[in-house]
Amino acid sequence: MPPHHGGMNTQAPHPPRSPRDYAAAILAEPMRERRAQLLEACPAHWRSTVREHVESAFGKIAAYRQHQASRAQLAREKPPAAPRREATNRANHHKKSTPEVGNQHLAELRASINMGAV
Repeated sequence: MPPHHGGMNTQAPHPPRSPRDYAAAILAEPMRERRAQLLEACPAHWRSTVREHVESAFGKIAAYRQHQASRAQLAREKPPAAPRREATNRANHHKKSTPEVGNQHLAELRASINMGAV
């Protein structure tokens, strides 16, 4: 068993066996010159397919990176201020009455009942 030196292994576990393997190797390569070399190393009858795979995946990768960048930008922005505690959103605003007014209304009701009983 070969010694493990840590870090990420960027080498493919096997040489590319299909157009998708070649496309994956090309997309994983950060250097442009090395990507061109990998495309040239690809069998001639697979090159157009590999190129199609790389071009379609490259657009998806660019869109994903743009999405990640916009998410990071939103995370850095200041969140909106929380509503103030004094501003309550209650729909019912009951007005408290004074006891004198309530007692006067009760007295009027009692008087009207008593007059009807006579």
